[in-house]
Amino acid sequence: MTCPQCASHVPAKALWRSRGLSGVVCPQCKTRLCPRALCIILLFATCIGLGEGALLLLQSGGQTFALSVIGFFAVFAAVYFLAAPSLIRLRVMDRPARPFADRRI
Repeated sequence: MTCPQCASHVPAKALWRSRGLSGVVCPQCKTRLCPRALCIILLFATCIGLGEGALLLLQSGGQTFALSVIGFFAVFAAVYFLAAPSLIRLRVMDRPARPFADRRI
């Protein structure tokens, strides 16, 4: 992943923070970044599709429903952690509006 502000490399470990994807910060220029919406949609569609494939494969193999659901979540998590750094494209996060900054009392 690269920073759109300074074009420096953003390490993949920046995604695995406790604040999630909304807390990504460029280590070089300290710009707050967030993922593009289409990239997240593509990532979740890929994860759900492959997880569903694992669920159906396990169920057709004669496994119980509980084990099939555990397989779904295991495949979903594995695909998310492996594919997120390559699929996610970052953009500069919009600054929140300050609604009371111009008001005088």
